[in-house]
Amino acid sequence: MTYTAALAQEGEAPKLRPFTDRDHPNAKMLKDAHENFQKGDIEALFGLMADDMAWHMPGNNALSGDFIGRDAILGSFAALQSNVDAYWAWPLDYFGSDDHVVLVAKVHARRGDKVLDCLECLLWRVDAAGKLAEVWHMALDEKAWDAFFSVY
Repeated sequence: MTYTAALAQEGEAPKLRPFTDRDHPNAKMLKDAHENFQKGDIEALFGLMADDMAWHMPGNNALSGDFIGRDAILGSFAALQSNVDAYWAWPLDYFGSDDHVVLVAKVHARRGDKVLDCLECLLWRVDAAGKLAEVWHMALDEKAWDAFFSVY
């Protein structure tokens, strides 16, 4: 089953505004990266990232930590998958500049009878080569995020 088909089973995805020529190229790059992730095209996703990419996950939960490089980031993706029955991050908007780009998304996760619905923002740093070099994940309801992904 495709990501899009699985999304349709969970509910209606919010509509993403259309991109225009006024959108910064880094916003388009992050949109492409997110679409590659949704399609499961890991090679294309990592092709947009620096080799020493850093992924920072705050909080006190099974996903928390700092993950540096492809293998560590793939390990964090695996940890996410092993802690959910279903997980979707619907993009709501992308904002970009020469040095940073932001994704705002609506998260829906399910594990057994537990459900998480919250907004998240991912703040990315873009390096001089134009690659995604570092990201800070922020769940806008960190208590709910921690409770859902609790290691206890």
